[in-house]
Amino acid sequence: MTWTKLSDDFSDDCWELSDAAVRLHMEGLVWSNRKLLDCRLVKDDMVRWAKRPGAAEELVNAGWWRDEGDYYLIVHHARYQRTREVMLKLQERNQRNGASGGRPPKVARERFSPRGPQTETQLGCQVETQRDGTGRDGPGREGDQLTKRDNEKNEDGGSVDADCAADLRDWYSDDESPRRGYES
Repeated sequence: MTWTKLSDDFSDDCWELSDAAVRLHMEGLVWSNRKLLDCRLVKDDMVRWAKRPGAAEELVNAGWWRDEGDYYLIVHHARYQRTREVMLKLQERNQRNGASGGRPPKVARERFSPRGPQTETQLGCQVETQRDGTGRDGPGREGDQLTKRDNEKNEDGGSVDADCAADLRDWYSDDESPRRGYES
């Protein structure tokens, strides 16, 4: 299986194109990746995969595609797509891995959470994450800013995080809450 990749500013780039041209461009990217065509779209095959092939002229005029005679060459967002050569190497590697017993078993990682340890696995990713439910990465190390702040005591001897939690409880339970009037 291949994947078509678009940058997060893709919709900004195609703002001035017609809907038909945007759709044709995306269909062309998907078709090219699916068939490992390296962003080359044979004109005679467009009726097989394109809803509105007539929008190709708009894409050529906008500089998103180039007319190369018998085929169109996708220019815009072509650099984000994997090449045929890369995909064939990946497929070969996956076949070798499958023949040797497949992927290694997923390693469960413990997560730090106020509710106790949890396990987390991430597909195809070797990144180990540690979450504690506060929105911060991991519990911190001695000497870190977060650890120093977490260990600070306020005037009453309580922890800074405990005061923050108390403020949140007050805010959510207070009848004079600033949220009043925003409920829908």
